[in-house]
Amino acid sequence: MATIANLKLSIKKGNSKSDVTVSYDICFSHCEKLDETVFVEKVTLKGDDGILADDHLLTVANKCVKATKTCIPRKFVRKVNNSVLDEDDTFFNRTDEVYAKVDIKPFVPSKRSATSNIISSNF
Repeated sequence: MATIANLKLSIKKGNSKSDVTVSYDICFSHCEKLDETVFVEKVTLKGDDGILADDHLLTVANKCVKATKTCIPRKFVRKVNNSVLDEDDTFFNRTDEVYAKVDIKPFVPSKRSATSNIISSNF
């Protein structure tokens, strides 16, 4: 199974927006590389809330990636409003704890269907 290595989050704070960078390597097994397996890759920012459920702050990326090399370096950079990163509310003057989470899972095609509008008439 593919693995995530060297995951790093950096935030360069700005006045109203900050530059958020998430970088890591996705490393694939020999069989995944031979098969050129496709994975769904989802990168999110979360607020660490200790014993409470962590807050979902932002989806940085939600893409597909194909195993073509043993390891693929990944890097996503986004400008994010500071109000999004303020996960503990400045009203209480608490510091915010933000981390990046990366999920990868093999892509599995699924069935989709759609129906058209209904036309009522005497044919």
